[in-house]
Amino acid sequence: MGSYATSFLNDLKLPLVVETKNVKNFAETIECIQAEKRELRESILKYGGILLRGFPIEGADEFNEVIDALGLGRPIQYIGGDTPRDRVKGEVYTSTEAPPSLMIPLHNEMSFIKHYPRHIYFHCVTPSETGGETAIGDARAIYQTVAPSVRDRFAEKRLSYISNFYKKNLVLDTINKYCRAHKTWMDAFQTDDKEEVERRCLANEFKFAWRPKDWLRVTYEMPAVIDHPETGEKVWFNQAHLYDYNRRLLGFWNWVGAKFVYAKKERVMHEIYFGDGTKVPKEDLYHVMDVLEKKTIKFPWQKGDVMVLDNVLTMHGRASFTGKRKILASLTR
Repeated sequence: MGSYATSFLNDLKLPLVVETKNVKNFAETIECIQAEKRELRESILKYGGILLRGFPIEGADEFNEVIDALGLGRPIQYIGGDTPRDRVKGEVYTSTEAPPSLMIPLHNEMSFIKHYPRHIYFHCVTPSETGGETAIGDARAIYQTVAPSVRDRFAEKRLSYISNFYKKNLVLDTINKYCRAHKTWMDAFQTDDKEEVERRCLANEFKFAWRPKDWLRVTYEMPAVIDHPETGEKVWFNQAHLYDYNRRLLGFWNWVGAKFVYAKKERVMHEIYFGDGTKVPKEDLYHVMDVLEKKTIKFPWQKGDVMVLDNVLTMHGRASFTGKRKILASLTR
């Protein structure tokens, strides 16, 4: 490990910070990663994530090369995802285009699909003026902290996530011009071909149904708790709390606006149920959000940072922010 030194930002030892000692250019960065690939991959599995800091990494192309050099998996498309994102290049996207004022709680990326990404990568191109941290949290510790009664109920009943995507709607189109929120199915599935949407749903084992006015209803059925595929550790692995449009998640005024926009319940973008069809109680979701808030780890981005997370071991979120912010993201399976 002559090319870098390691340290931690906090007592929780998440993430492991990997800082350059004598890497002078991007070519040497890739050489370093390739030479130490085994140790870096073992560190991700042990700690849940690493933060590459001080290396000369800049932009989508170099970010892609770092991902390839680590060799943790195959880059995948953001198919069926609900977060507003822009595709930058290849399978590199902006991390989220949700309004800057909105705080996004911890979650495992795309934990609502069977073929979920194993790793998620972030690259800081432009840190925000204030806030904007990509928060993280240990899913093992979160599993242990959730009240046993809630944890057992979620584990036993599993979860049914429902998303309603639209094709064209004057109100939603107008809202999305100023505040990107509710996605069209063309955005969610990256095609305007309905037959191709159906093929992609089937390939990913999504249940789907076409609704009046070309709306698409997609149901994802997944466990709320899983064993890590390599370590066997129990982890809290879901994002049920993001599928209930409650006042605590959205904030008062956004919640009021959502009540108005989604007066017709079947049009609300997200719904969450247990696998037996019963509604997940608000008190359960609020308890989970309390735990996630307690276990949230935040640190400021620095330009050029690359963070690599095991998507099962480590949850992530985003703090609200001001000013320009550009964080790139990519997924591998």
